[in-house]
Amino acid sequence: MNIYRLDPIDPGLPSWNYSIEKDTLWSSAPTPKEARDLAASKAGFAADAPVGVISPWLDEKATSCVAEPTMTYPDPGEVIREDGSSVNP
Repeated sequence: MNIYRLDPIDPGLPSWNYSIEKDTLWSSAPTPKEARDLAASKAGFAADAPVGVISPWLDEKATSCVAEPTMTYPDPGEVIREDGSSVNP
């Protein structure tokens, strides 16, 4: 399992208006795509978002997703905030 750091790149994108989490997250998943999917599923996204607007955690223009090879936390399938607290839907 790998740990990925997801950082907002462009907080001005409209998709950020619908995301509950807006700051850096760490996700534990096998691949960057799965790390993004996991972060998006746990970060919360407003149900009233316009059609076609996707979670910024899935969008490479909105967030980076970089491996953190020295980290051993969070646990597989977990997403955490900078303060170490878990992100749960």
